[in-house]
Amino acid sequence: METDDEQVEKLKAWLKENGLSIILGIVLGVGGIGGYKFWQQYQKDRASEASTHFETLLGALQAGDSKTLQQQAEILTANFESTDYAQLARLALARYDVVNGDFDKAATELQAVVGSAGQSPLAYVARTRLAAVQIQLGRLDQALATLKVEFPDAFVARAEELRGDALAAKGQVSEARDAYQKAQRAEPGPADPGFLKQKLDDLGAPS
Repeated sequence: METDDEQVEKLKAWLKENGLSIILGIVLGVGGIGGYKFWQQYQKDRASEASTHFETLLGALQAGDSKTLQQQAEILTANFESTDYAQLARLALARYDVVNGDFDKAATELQAVVGSAGQSPLAYVARTRLAAVQIQLGRLDQALATLKVEFPDAFVARAEELRGDALAAKGQVSEARDAYQKAQRAEPGPADPGFLKQKLDDLGAPS
């Protein structure tokens, strides 16, 4: 059995050989914790900054201030691309474009959200709005392609109603009727059940 002195000498030799890596490990460990806290604070500050820009954007949207709206949207999409605020900014721009009859620009903004928001709720919101714009532009096949995904339950009624609109415009009455009926059966139901029923009635009775 080693004596206490022998064990101490072995420990000294081991520390002499490995002490620097231990110290570095401790420093890096502490630095990692500090770095994580810094990153958390940085993300919190960025979210707060993005929120401020978005509030300004909403005020510009309500006031019809296109210059400020564009400026704030550019800041959000350029500097906060990884946040939902960038996608919300594009949705706001699309809404402004639709109100002003610029459906092509609206379609471009909405397509950007569809392409970058993955499978988030914002992507499904953008899909339904893009399909509505495409129908308005008479791009019926494009609208049907936009809607050709599996929507979460919350979006099924709207998606099926839009699908019915596109099919009805193409003269595919039977398929349009099926889509409208799916919209009626969806849970949650359509936003305006009466208007949807009117669309079904306008198709006439099944032959």
